[in-house]
Amino acid sequence: MKKIAYIIIVVAALASCSRKVEFTRLQFVYFSTPAVSVYEDAALVKIPVKAVSDVDFTVTFETIDGEKLDATTGQTVPNGKKGEDYSIVDNEAAILRFKAGQQSDTIQVKITDFPGVLTGNKEFSVKLLGVSGGEVSLGGFSTCKVTIIDNDHPLKEIFGEYAATDGDSNAWTVTLAEDPTSYTNVLFDGIVPFFAGTIAAGTRYYVVAPVSEDLSTISIPLGYKLADQWDGYDILIFGYDGQYIYNSGMLSFMKTDTGYKLEGSQGFAAIYENGGYYIPGSDALATSPITLVKK
Repeated sequence: MKKIAYIIIVVAALASCSRKVEFTRLQFVYFSTPAVSVYEDAALVKIPVKAVSDVDFTVTFETIDGEKLDATTGQTVPNGKKGEDYSIVDNEAAILRFKAGQQSDTIQVKITDFPGVLTGNKEFSVKLLGVSGGEVSLGGFSTCKVTIIDNDHPLKEIFGEYAATDGDSNAWTVTLAEDPTSYTNVLFDGIVPFFAGTIAAGTRYYVVAPVSEDLSTISIPLGYKLADQWDGYDILIFGYDGQYIYNSGMLSFMKTDTGYKLEGSQGFAAIYENGGYYIPGSDALATSPITLVKK
C-alpha cells in the first residue's frame, strides 16, 4: 500500500507541473515627463506621450488653463489661456490614436509670442483622460504642466547655472533663477555647496537677492535668514574673514566677462545658533575669492 500511494503522489505532482502558465502584460499610456518649459518665441512645443500596448487604442486629452493670484486684488486670475497664449495644433478633437506596438506620439502646442511685452511666465497643463480600445490604462504621469517662459524678463541674461569655485578650490553649482514675485530680484540657489540644488528639491534654502538695474551687482545682506529651517534650526548667512563671523554688511557679487565674482578678504558661511554658532557641515563655508562662471 505504501508503494501505491507513492506512485499516485508522483503522478499527481507531474500532472500539476504540466499546467500552462499564462502571463498578463500590463498596457498603459503616459506622459514621459510631468513638466516641460518653453520660451515664448519657440513657436511650438511638442509634448511626448509614451505607450506600452499590443492593441489599437485611442486616448483623449484636455488642456487646463493656468491661474495666478493677483497681488493687487487678491483674486485668482487666468495665467496661460487657451486661444490667447497657446493653442493645440492639428488636433482640435483632442484625441491620440495609437496602433498596436506604437510606442510614442506627441501633442503639439503653438505658443504665442509677445515680443517686447513683459507678461511674466505663464502656465497651463495637458491632462490625459479616457482610454478606449483594449485593456489600456493611464500610467505614470497623466498630467504634464507646461511653463511658457517670458523672454522679456529684465534679468533673463543672468538666469541659469554657474560653475562656482572659492578660495579653497571647492567647486559646486550655483543657480540664478527667476523670483516670481519681483522683476528686480534673483533666487540665488547654492549660496554655499551644502545648500546647492535646493530649488529642484523643492526646498527654500536659496537667497532672494536684489540685482542692480545694470545687472552689474548681486547684493546679499549679511544676517540673511533662509526661508526653510534645517534640522529644526534657522539658517543665516554670516560673513567670515578667516577667523571671525559677523552679521553686518553686504556681500556684493560683481559682474565679470564670464559671470560674477566676490572679491576681498571676506567669505561667508551658513550658520545656525544653539548656544553658539555652528555650520551644518564643512561645505557650508565659502572663502573669497568666489567666482561664478556661467555654464
